[in-house]
Amino acid sequence: MSFATEAKLEVLKEKIENDCCSISFLSAIIKCSGELSISGRGRIKVEIYTELEGLYDKIKEIIEQYYGKECEITQVEETNISKNNRFKITLPYDITDQLLKDLGIMSIGQDELLSIENGISDFIIADDCCKRSYVKGAFVSCATSNIIIKNYDNEKSNSGYHLEFVFNFEKIAEDFVQLLGSFDIPAKITIRKNTPIVYIKEYQLICDTLALVGANKAVLDLQNEAAIRELRNNVNRQNNCLNANLNKTVEAAVKQLNAIKIIQENMGLEALPENLMELSLLRLANPEASLEELRKLCVEELTKSGINHRMAKIIKIADDINKSKFRITTL
Repeated sequence: MSFATEAKLEVLKEKIENDCCSISFLSAIIKCSGELSISGRGRIKVEIYTELEGLYDKIKEIIEQYYGKECEITQVEETNISKNNRFKITLPYDITDQLLKDLGIMSIGQDELLSIENGISDFIIADDCCKRSYVKGAFVSCATSNIIIKNYDNEKSNSGYHLEFVFNFEKIAEDFVQLLGSFDIPAKITIRKNTPIVYIKEYQLICDTLALVGANKAVLDLQNEAAIRELRNNVNRQNNCLNANLNKTVEAAVKQLNAIKIIQENMGLEALPENLMELSLLRLANPEASLEELRKLCVEELTKSGINHRMAKIIKIADDINKSKFRITTL
């Protein structure tokens, strides 16, 4: 089960306390995952599509409590490659007109013509509790996420932090951004395949959104995931740094050994000053040692900088030998 699905199921377990919040919740669900159509008798039909069977219980409770009617649920036969079950929740025909008016989705103008509200009606989110409930309805209806909670025993996560809400109209996407903004959660809009999408990419803002809708366990899971990722990243950075330092040590040792070999073959190590000859012999005896390790092996008390300075002199002598050989060759 995905992280987003688990968070949605957690949200659905919460009880909706106020009447106004129930209306806001249901309004968001129909706006985000509902379909409106006209039946053969000219009646409006409302169908809600979801992968969460538990959403039916929530909708059924609201419809029975406020309208005294029952809604129906059927499983949809999918023709795509998705393995997830999808369900269709059909609302009762005889209350549809009144329901859509109550939810701020439809209105009848002075010309007696039906008008569909593509945004979020102000009266639906008049109070903070209603605003929060509307976000909950949108979350369980149209939120998706790429967040993966991994088992780090044998896997590593390469996903970032991304939460998005997929809407049908730009107006509701714009209104939803303002709605999130009222809770200090800045979000952005993008258009993907002609579909407006509200998205949040920052880890802390996603935690704030999950907390807003009441997915507290999801917040803890995400915080734990972020802590593990940060720890692993720190370990990787340290390992990369150690590997880089090791590579530098090896490259320096090879350069020093090559220089000593040139001196040995062309003039003999005994021709070097005593301090350089002793260091050359020490390097030959310890080809893989770092400068710090060589310093500890020296009889004479030297700093690491002192060892490096003498090695630079040895390399300079080897370079001078190569240059003189090149001049002789080209004469």
